[in-house]
Amino acid sequence: METGNEKEKLSLLLVYWIEHNKEHEKDFKRWAEKAKGFGEIGTKVYEAIMDAVEHMEEVNECLFNAFEDIDNKDKEDKNKK
Repeated sequence: METGNEKEKLSLLLVYWIEHNKEHEKDFKRWAEKAKGFGEIGTKVYEAIMDAVEHMEEVNECLFNAFEDIDNKDKEDKNKK
């Protein structure tokens, strides 16, 4: 059974993970730009890293949806009291 403390902790973790992933996205983009200078292979490396950035953004959307579900459920529960 879920406790309020576990929901609160997960809610905080979701926010942390999203922000953490955004920091990685920034690093990925920076290094992708650098990879362009690697000659012929640079374009492929750039595209692969940017593909990872796109997937990271999708992951963050999923994590944010989970956060909203928890947050909305908590608001509903508080309104019932």
